[in-house]
Amino acid sequence: MIIEDAKGNTISNISEWKKIYASPRSEHQWRVGRSAQSVAEFVLNHDGTQRLAEKISEALTQPVIFEKAVPEFEVRFDEFGHGRMHDLAITGRVGESQRLFVGVEAKVDEPFGEIVRESYLRAKTRQISGKSTNAPRRIEGLLKMHFSNDDPKMFDVRYQLLYATAGTVAAGADISVLYVVVFRTKLYDPVKGAENYRDYLDFMTKVGAEPMKLSDGSVQGHQLSINGKELLCLYETIDL
Repeated sequence: MIIEDAKGNTISNISEWKKIYASPRSEHQWRVGRSAQSVAEFVLNHDGTQRLAEKISEALTQPVIFEKAVPEFEVRFDEFGHGRMHDLAITGRVGESQRLFVGVEAKVDEPFGEIVRESYLRAKTRQISGKSTNAPRRIEGLLKMHFSNDDPKMFDVRYQLLYATAGTVAAGADISVLYVVVFRTKLYDPVKGAENYRDYLDFMTKVGAEPMKLSDGSVQGHQLSINGKELLCLYETIDL
């Protein structure tokens, strides 16, 4: 499998991966024991992609082959602003010919963003005060993708999970997988980790995802439909 950055430069070690975060805008993301550095360590030094491929293959009950992985890979899911930035995007094949896209969301104990209500009210406040913003329309569009009824509880989910799921199916593969990998490093806070896990399960419940019975009890699986597109969601916690 090839690992490269968004510009096509090959990545073969931690130093080359770290260069992705060399700009003043993103250098704060690279910290030992946090998500960006942890997913690099996992992939390069712990045969991480092989592990992910095996878990996805088990969930799909089909052979999976990974062909390329790209850290910090953007997928546009609407016409507003930047798209979904996957911590790691993996492309490959399932079976003989089905195209596969895996959007990896790496966590240690970082939350899944704000509650949608908070983001939406902040955006509407900016709009009412005369400031130009497409954020309300983006949030409304994402909610329409995920919810078919007018349940106000849709505003209680974590915003990041809305665009993480939308930005995975938007890659246009035959089979789409959102893989949340939580790394228990020395910086991991179990209380925060438990809160994030509850937020994840709450999101899956509210959007109507179907739980999957997987043989590997360490992996949580759900099947979700977004705008008629099927998405496999996997959640795993790994000691690192």
